[in-house]
Amino acid sequence: MLRRKSVFGGGSGLKRMIISGVLFLTCLLTAGLAALPLAAEEMKAPTMAEAQKHPGMMAAMNMPVEHPMMKPAHYTDKGKCPNCGMMLNMWARTRHQYHLDGAEEETCSIHCLAERAARQGKDAADVKVALYLAPEKMIPAEQAVYVIGSEAPGTMTNISKLAFADRAAAEKFVADYGGVISDYGRAYQQAVAQLGKDRASIDTKRKKSGKIIEPTAADRCVVCGMPPANYPNNRAQILTSDNKTLHFCSGRCLVYFMADPSQYGHAGVKPMFIWATVFPEAMYDYAAGLFYVAGSKGLGPMGPEPFAFRTRKDAADFMAEKGGAFMPFEKLTPAEIVR
Repeated sequence: MLRRKSVFGGGSGLKRMIISGVLFLTCLLTAGLAALPLAAEEMKAPTMAEAQKHPGMMAAMNMPVEHPMMKPAHYTDKGKCPNCGMMLNMWARTRHQYHLDGAEEETCSIHCLAERAARQGKDAADVKVALYLAPEKMIPAEQAVYVIGSEAPGTMTNISKLAFADRAAAEKFVADYGGVISDYGRAYQQAVAQLGKDRASIDTKRKKSGKIIEPTAADRCVVCGMPPANYPNNRAQILTSDNKTLHFCSGRCLVYFMADPSQYGHAGVKPMFIWATVFPEAMYDYAAGLFYVAGSKGLGPMGPEPFAFRTRKDAADFMAEKGGAFMPFEKLTPAEIVR
């Protein structure tokens, strides 16, 4: 049983291994497993067996309460988190369901709910949350009792926020694993306040674990041969299921590649991670979770460029100055870029 200490302090080597393994797995699944392909025929996502080959997976499986779940039951039909791309059934213990901008969505965590709402610039409504110890059950988030900052690893954050059906269940969990009893409102406010710090932490972990590889001066774009290192505001990359990194100088070259990988010597490629650069932050992020402007007067390294933005407002501000049309990642095609 885990001792009641901060997730950041002390603890046994086993506990540190468990927490590190889960945080590693969070980064592993964040971007590529769910990236929506642009080719007419959908590329297959890596199998669970392939994912389990990566370091940290087995450590995560040693937790007293399995999270993520390696062989999950079917808790939801939604499939993937729209914000980070992780598989919802694996992360069912912390998932949140809600309505946003007229659509029903489901995220892997309160972090992704908060970021999704911030990116849309709108508030989520009718929020429901899965019970941490009974993930098949979802209740209105306003009725749930949250435990913040326990030893249980967070999902997409270093500070966990877990939901329980009542105060008695929350108190029992706190007695074993620590944390502070709270409610949805405060848990959500903390998630919003932590977005910037969590984003930076996730970016650091992705690079440390090799999920993101910064291009060197010697790396070349798979499509055009130009050096992606020279274009920090536009570059993109794919980490394949066989652990090869494919660099691109621009979003345009990424889209052309995804439309027909065989044309560039990569027939049958299986993306594990697909990263696009947020303009003008020069930070890689989950490609399918961003907002794109295509057909604008703005130019990238190869001419017309699908610029990627973190928020809808940022995309709208860019369109007001440069023109173009808003487009989701899965609708991007070579024809849309050069129209």
